[in-house]
Amino acid sequence: MPDLEKFKSAKIIFVIGIGGSDLASKAVWNAMTLHKPVTKKILFLESPDSREYEEVANFVNHQIAVPEDVTMIAVSKSGKTEETLIAFHKTFDILSEKFGVPINERVLVISSPDTPLSKLAEEKGMVKLDWEGDIGGRFSAFTVAHTAVLEIAGLDMQKFINGKKERRKDSEELAGKIFENYKNGAEILDIFIFNSELEDLGKWVRQLVAESLATLTPTVSLGPVDLHSMLELYLEKPETRFTIFIKSEKEITGSVNAKSYENMVAEYEKRSLSFYKYEIAEINEQELGKFMSFMMEMVLELAKLLGVNPYDQSEVENYKKSLHNL
Repeated sequence: MPDLEKFKSAKIIFVIGIGGSDLASKAVWNAMTLHKPVTKKILFLESPDSREYEEVANFVNHQIAVPEDVTMIAVSKSGKTEETLIAFHKTFDILSEKFGVPINERVLVISSPDTPLSKLAEEKGMVKLDWEGDIGGRFSAFTVAHTAVLEIAGLDMQKFINGKKERRKDSEELAGKIFENYKNGAEILDIFIFNSELEDLGKWVRQLVAESLATLTPTVSLGPVDLHSMLELYLEKPETRFTIFIKSEKEITGSVNAKSYENMVAEYEKRSLSFYKYEIAEINEQELGKFMSFMMEMVLELAKLLGVNPYDQSEVENYKKSLHNL
């Protein structure tokens, strides 16, 4: 495995990827920035939107002094995802225009061997890491595709991986509850979060459920914000959804978030609505790893009950092919 030490000097990290290639690292990073001193900034660039790259160019030209201050990481299992390739070229061109050829040494590419992205890295003398085996993007949270990004960013990846090993025993029980409710008409699985820094973690779960099962409709709610726009629907149409409430146990007792959480759980209990509570002991690398491992196990158990292949994503692949044919 290539030495990643030289990338750790970066103050600014551009991560180029989309979907399963960046959602896990984005979720962990955004969860941790409020709970651990960080000296780096990560910009997750997921689409080739023109406005976004005007902002990137402005940032690079006015905020980054030397190439050693920046690292660019491109992540794609297939190495041919259209959005990622375009975003890669746009970002690389911006950096090259300012720093010239030396910027090549500040780029890390993570992709399967012999893909267009991997070959591009070889041509330009960039550092490469091979994607681990045939693991799909949404199940890749504990692979180099994400651990390398987070390690370069300064997080403790050993604790994150230890969290994967620290398994909860109720993933099968939760899968069973969701399945029983699904059979009775609850086709929506709502990930209801009461710590705003965990919102991207909810979006990671959303992709995991949607692409792996293609039956339930996963949604992400954020309390207390969505209680002021969605509460009527939550309580008037309860038979259509199963809710997973997520909150850190370290949330300040008596805070608005804590009260909102307690009130919602109490209301669901009073109305005998279907829900499950996942209270994270503390927002840190190990507990986030534990949560993500739990959700993966739950989805795999639920796939068995639904009789679906959790590793298939034919419609996503069809969409990617349609982009190549434009």
